[in-house]
Amino acid sequence: MIGIIAALKDEVRDIKNNMTQVETSEKAGMTFYKGLLYGKPVVAVMCGVGKVNAALCTQALVDLFDVSCVINVGVGGAVAKGLSVGDIVISRDSVQYDMDGSAFGHPRGEIPNMDITFFPADERLIRLAKDAAAKVGAAALVGRVMTADLGVDSQALKQELTEVFGGACVEMEGAAIGQAAYVNGIPYIVIRSISDNADGDLVETYQNNFQMSVVNAAKMVLEMVKNY
Repeated sequence: MIGIIAALKDEVRDIKNNMTQVETSEKAGMTFYKGLLYGKPVVAVMCGVGKVNAALCTQALVDLFDVSCVINVGVGGAVAKGLSVGDIVISRDSVQYDMDGSAFGHPRGEIPNMDITFFPADERLIRLAKDAAAKVGAAALVGRVMTADLGVDSQALKQELTEVFGGACVEMEGAAIGQAAYVNGIPYIVIRSISDNADGDLVETYQNNFQMSVVNAAKMVLEMVKNY
């Protein structure tokens, strides 16, 4: 069973629309759509925005549906040079950049007492994502996804994150899903379509490009599932 998580309704829309034999269930305020996608058993869900929602949702997928992997799909803000709106970031790994235990001697981003900073994505899922990008004609970068409960609209913060973490994009769920997958021992990956440049024009760029970016991300995941 493949678990597919999106934060927003529109981000999971095209996944649901392509599913068959769908059954729904409710848990913790979330609706889970269980069915088939290209003959593969999947469960898709909108988790809501932010790290807590994302982690709760991932654990529910593990506990209720015994998923074999988790794919997080959605949009993100570009940080790495060369990324344009509509391009795809495939997670190599992910980090919670708002986790800062440096006052206690932990490197920024490291989860205290877990001794891990970067949650590696699954190599097979990365290969599937790279193949999917080629098939759908998407410009894609395999890189680090940086997660926080924070909308980024600052060039200064982008520069700081580049220097500290060397990440490709920012968003608000991926590394929380990564941590939940890590502690449960299941593969995961984050697929993000660039909707904005995480700068002073964030709101306008995001609003103008959100739907296009959502479609691009969904195409990637649909192609991945088809070849899973």
